[in-house]
Amino acid sequence: MPQRFPFLSKLNGKVYPTKQVRPVFVEEAAELVVITVYTYCF
Repeated sequence: MPQRFPFLSKLNGKVYPTKQVRPVFVEEAAELVVITVYTYCF
């Protein structure tokens, strides 16, 4: 599930108030394997 956080930082010359993070993962029997993490700024 995506999570939103206050960001208020400059990225590529533009200030973004919010960052959203969406992890892609697989749950194994003994561990959680993170495949990638997508980030969106808006």
